[in-house]
Amino acid sequence: MSANILVIDADKLVVQLLEKALGKAGHQVTAVDEPGRGLRLLDEQSFDLVITDIGLRRLSGIHVLERVKALDEAIEVIIFAGAEDETFENAIAALRLGASDFLTKPLRNMDELMVAVEHALVKRNVATNIRRLTGSLEQMRSTDLLTGLSTRRFFLERVSVELRRARRHKKHVSCLFIDLDHLEQINRDHGLPCGDQALIYVARAVAHDRRLTDILSRYGGEEFVVAMPETRPDQAIIAAEKIRQRVAEGKFTFGGQAIPITVSIGVAGAQGPESITELIDLAQQALETAKRSGRNCVRAAEVGVGD
Repeated sequence: MSANILVIDADKLVVQLLEKALGKAGHQVTAVDEPGRGLRLLDEQSFDLVITDIGLRRLSGIHVLERVKALDEAIEVIIFAGAEDETFENAIAALRLGASDFLTKPLRNMDELMVAVEHALVKRNVATNIRRLTGSLEQMRSTDLLTGLSTRRFFLERVSVELRRARRHKKHVSCLFIDLDHLEQINRDHGLPCGDQALIYVARAVAHDRRLTDILSRYGGEEFVVAMPETRPDQAIIAAEKIRQRVAEGKFTFGGQAIPITVSIGVAGAQGPESITELIDLAQQALETAKRSGRNCVRAAEVGVGD
């Protein structure tokens, strides 16, 4: 298991021994004799393991350990201490702060060091895998697997944060509620795989011109929702009409057959809205008006939240 290792130690003989032993084991070793330089390197480069001496000038190895763990808890740290140091007390302090191991100088043999390094790197690998798995699970929880848009739950969490900011600064927030017209008929006539592809087609159209601040979601079934911070209802209507036109005028084909796809969109907006639920309800009501108007159109709520 090759690793990037940072050694912080003023003892040149120890550094030479570490560089030789660790290099022979296939690791990349960077050595400095001053803790400040070491901490700067940690900001600039990626390291898996730090080996440092407890008796460094200006900044002790214990303080280096604290700084490393504050930067990234997954970086492992091995601490050296001379026989004259208060070894037991320092070892307990280091291990409590998250050190992987605590070794005394002089080393009885290099095998002791290599075992400590191997143990530290195994811990680093486990921590990295857990972090990666946690990130993947969070991604799965927050992303609709079919369309790639946010899930309804993640959308509501994100929007609740945005609404607090909008209320604080009295900013406008608008909401688009989008429905894929006649999805059931598409499924009946062409099959469920075609319906799935139609949903993906609409999702791409919705996301085509999104701003970084816009929050998009597949709300459920054939429904999509877009929250648009700092956007007045009249601006949201323009954005909704662009989406409607892009869907209707685009070319959707399945099995070599062109299939017409349209959406109906309801729009609602407010200045400093109190509740995303109220805003979505108004947009849904506007959507129902669009459906009653023949579908493939945009309709806006007559009033905003709080009006």
